Order: sequence, then structure tokens, then C-alpha cells
Amino acid sequence: MVRRLTPVDATGLTNFNSIDGSAWDPFTGTMLFTQEAGANGGVIEMGSDFDPNTGAGAGLRTLYGSIGRGGYEGIHPDDSGNILIIEDVGGSTVPQGTIPGEFGKNPNSFVYRFVPTTPGDLTQGKLQALQVSINGNPVVFVPFSAEHPTGDVLSDNQLRLHTLGASWPVQWVTVHDTQINGTDPFDANALAKAAGATPFKRPENGQFQPGSHFRTFFFLITGDTDNRAGIQPELAARGSWAGIFRVDLNANRNSGTISLVVLGDADHASFDNVTFVDDSDTILVTEDRGDLLHDQLNKLDSIWAYKLNRQHPDRNIVARFVALGLDRMAADEDNEPTGLHMSEGDSTIRGLIGTREFRTDRARLFFTEQHGENNLFEVFPRDDEHGHEE
Repeated sequence: MVRRLTPVDATGLTNFNSIDGSAWDPFTGTMLFTQEAGANGGVIEMGSDFDPNTGAGAGLRTLYGSIGRGGYEGIHPDDSGNILIIEDVGGSTVPQGTIPGEFGKNPNSFVYRFVPTTPGDLTQGKLQALQVSINGNPVVFVPFSAEHPTGDVLSDNQLRLHTLGASWPVQWVTVHDTQINGTDPFDANALAKAAGATPFKRPENGQFQPGSHFRTFFFLITGDTDNRAGIQPELAARGSWAGIFRVDLNANRNSGTISLVVLGDADHASFDNVTFVDDSDTILVTEDRGDLLHDQLNKLDSIWAYKLNRQHPDRNIVARFVALGLDRMAADEDNEPTGLHMSEGDSTIRGLIGTREFRTDRARLFFTEQHGENNLFEVFPRDDEHGHEE
């Protein structure tokens, strides 16, 4: 039996669009769902049993007045009840004929943190966005203009930000506070720009590092998803193909540093989702190239395994974990590996990813396909010839 939990209006519509990310919040006892729909997106909160008395009376409600409207995707609570949110909103494209830079997209998406006034209630609190400073100056949104015909696409700051081994200070800046600004719905992306937060090239998801006590998280950028941009060295060096960032927060988690740990290329492109596996230095990442880049390069999406070298990121070891082919039911589209998750299945606060490294005898790994058959797979360890797990 399948039960639809979202209510409809008189026309039969739910008014929820492009649901992409989800998370369990053990502080509220509710499920959180993100809508990747630009300024029409946002977070939906729902009691786990769809009871209006569950989770501080959440039942089913939107959080547009506290977390705002935005093209949200990745969403992850930490052990203080704060919510890490990754926004995926594509930027404007540099006009064709503007060389170098044509087909590159202006950084336009933000990494957010929601700090609730009370961990068990997500209707009140502060929405903050990550701000990077380079050489003492914040990296901010730069719109296209006569003075900046390519926006921030070709800036020196974008080159520095996407340089392996470089590290830059970060802090959280508040973009909305319900105690000051009220609880009317608001455009989070617009307020993040106004607050001087740092935009990125379509980050889609992130993950706290197991065992980091929520002081370290990684997030991915998808880049431009266009070979015409990627083949330009100036754009490739500024994250046109893809990238993986690491954020290390100080003890109070309000400031820290950011560094690029992986810079994508034509073979490893358009990163989408991420999960850590058995140790805290090995991550799996999925690709979301899109039909245009599939056709341009004649390459389909894969899941990549990276063994990260923090001191020397140019020495990271990468191997293809899963290669996906065409889906018989998806016409010309491939099996995009859109979902990727490893967990011990512990739904308590102590079980949140970021608390401890995975215990290999308990953790389970899953990935999903998007388009066509939309299969869900579980990946099992293989025993070697001596009966030991590999």
C-alpha cells in the first residue's frame, strides 16, 4: 500500500515542488524535506507519523519564515540542533562571444546554517550563510555589469578559492533573525547576497566528517556542466568542472577555514552527493552531468571514491566505484546516481553523522538512481579469500 502524506488544495495540487533533500532531526522528532526550486523552494517539516501533535506540533508545515525560501538541497543537523543547508541555484551565464569566460556561470549559491533559538523548534532562530575572506576582504556576489562583464566568473578571488592547498578564513554571517526580522517568508538567496556571504558554483550537498564532532564538513560544487566552459583553462581552474571543499570550524563553530581538496576535470565532473565510508578520509561522490554534458563528452555518470590527502591534495587517490550506463526506460538519459548515503541507522542524537567514525560491522551503504527505473541499491562488503571483509 502507498499512502500520500502531502495534502492537496481544491485543485488537487500540493504546492510542494522539486523535493530533493531529506533528513531526520532527532531534536524535533521530525523529517525535513528540501525543495530545490529557487526562490519558490524551502524546507518542509513533517512529523514522522504524520500526527499533528508530533514534533512540537509540526504535523506538516513549511519553514519559510525561519529558514526562508531558497533552492535548498542538502540538509544535515548537528549535535547542537543546528541545521546545515546546501543551496543549488545556478547563476547567470556569461554571454556567448565573451572570451575567455563564455558559457561559464556566475557563482550564485550559498552554504547556510540555521541556528534555532531552541533546538526542538525550527520556527524560531537565525539563518546564517558562510562568508570566505581572501587577503582580508570578503568574497561576495558580483553581478554582471559594464564594470564586471563576466561578474565574478574570472576573478582572482575565484582562482585563489579553487587552488588546491590554499586555505582561507571563513565565518558565519547572519542573514535573517526571527527575533529581529519576524517570521514572514523571505528570499534567503537575496538576503545572503545583501549580507556579504560568499556564493559558490552550485553546491548540491555536503556531509559532516565522521568523528569530527561536527567541526569539519565537506561540500561539493557541480560547476558549469558545459564542456564549452570546461575546456577553457581559465574556467577549469575556477571550478568549472566541479570541486570538493573542506570547512574546518573552530571550537565555537562560528569561524574557521575553508580549502579546496578536489578540483574536478572532464573525467570527474559535476559532483552532486557525498558520503563518507569506512574511514574519515575516504569519501564517495556522485556525478550529475546532465544531458548536455553527457552528449558533449559521450560520458555517463559515475560514483567516485576519493582517498583524501589533507597535506597534499594533489596526491589524492581516486577510483571509479560505480559506472552507470543507459537506462532502458529513460530514453536518452542515464541512471544519474543522485542519492548516496552511509549510516549505522541510529536515529538518536548520538547517531548523527559527524559524531564518530562508522563501525564497519553496523554501517550500511546505499545509492539511488534518478530517471527511468529509479532503482535503490545497497552495497555490501566483499569477503576476501580468508573470509575477511574488504
